[in-house]
Amino acid sequence: MSIGAVARATGLSPLIAFAAYAVALLALLVASLRRGATRPMMSPRNARLVIMAAALVLLGYAVAGGALIATTSYHSDAVVAAHGSARLLLEGRHPYADFDLVRELGRFGLTDTYATPLDDGSRVRSLQYPALAFLVPAPLIALGLGDLRVLYLAEILAIFALVLLGAPPRWRPAALFCCVANAAILLQFVDAGVDPLWALLVLAAWLLRRRRASAVLLGLALAARQPAWLIAPFLVVWAWQRFGVREALARAGIAALVAIAIHLPFVIGAPLAVVRGITDPALLPLEAWGIGPAKLAADGFAPLSPRVAYLAAAAIAYVAALWAFASRRARGALVLPLFPLWLAWRALESYFAFLPLFLLAGERDD
Repeated sequence: MSIGAVARATGLSPLIAFAAYAVALLALLVASLRRGATRPMMSPRNARLVIMAAALVLLGYAVAGGALIATTSYHSDAVVAAHGSARLLLEGRHPYADFDLVRELGRFGLTDTYATPLDDGSRVRSLQYPALAFLVPAPLIALGLGDLRVLYLAEILAIFALVLLGAPPRWRPAALFCCVANAAILLQFVDAGVDPLWALLVLAAWLLRRRRASAVLLGLALAARQPAWLIAPFLVVWAWQRFGVREALARAGIAALVAIAIHLPFVIGAPLAVVRGITDPALLPLEAWGIGPAKLAADGFAPLSPRVAYLAAAAIAYVAALWAFASRRARGALVLPLFPLWLAWRALESYFAFLPLFLLAGERDD
């Protein structure tokens, strides 16, 4: 019986049903490893057990995610924006200039209350994501894909596979647990439909960091989502530390050219719409939101400082993190760049959901 069937038969949500499934499989793994405790942790036998358990757990995750998607419809502006802009592209229209989020929400039966509010009470209507947000799903929509969260679930599974590949062998069981036990990933990126492509591309670029080709993946990440913009300088600094200034500049140039080339056709058609769209999250007077001090202050738990104070705090923290990394006083090329966002005006949960996985996959910064 599938997880979805169990959920329907018992009244459990797919998330709870999957949790029981994952716990049972992990318990079996631990019991098997304890029986083989006289052998090295990564002996061939134990390695096979870990691989089998990982495959079963990830299969269960895929089924649970599919059940979650099948039992819910779109309920976030993020997935509606990606779907709507991809549809505009397929219709031969400009995905930035012709985009209206409120109109797209209406196409999926959602009201404008799902759009991000501004300080004056109005709602965001522009497309706020780089071009890969719609370029990647557009061909799949043309082939009949009706729910982009299926694509995002596949990307999440690919991220988990890369994390298991990048983690040190002795940490792979813990990495598997961190992958499937991270409810924020399932709820934010699968259920709500926030595109995780940037994290997949950044992680792939990190795992291939010793090759110049990783700069292409970094450029694709820059064209997928804005969090990758914060990580890029750290990867360039890493290349400078290991290979010198010339190689670092070459990689930075390749990444920038890839990102610009992807956006160039749309910039030619409507430059202001593109620039405004992808910079709106930082420039518009959006409502304070997320899990940081600004949201707590906005909810009345502390005095609310001017917006610029939170921007300055996040900027100072980011510069300090980059300096610490460049001077080899700190490690964590994928983790350090995102921590300062907690101090920002908007510290969305999706910004931080991958931090435990990035930490495991990037444990070896050499």
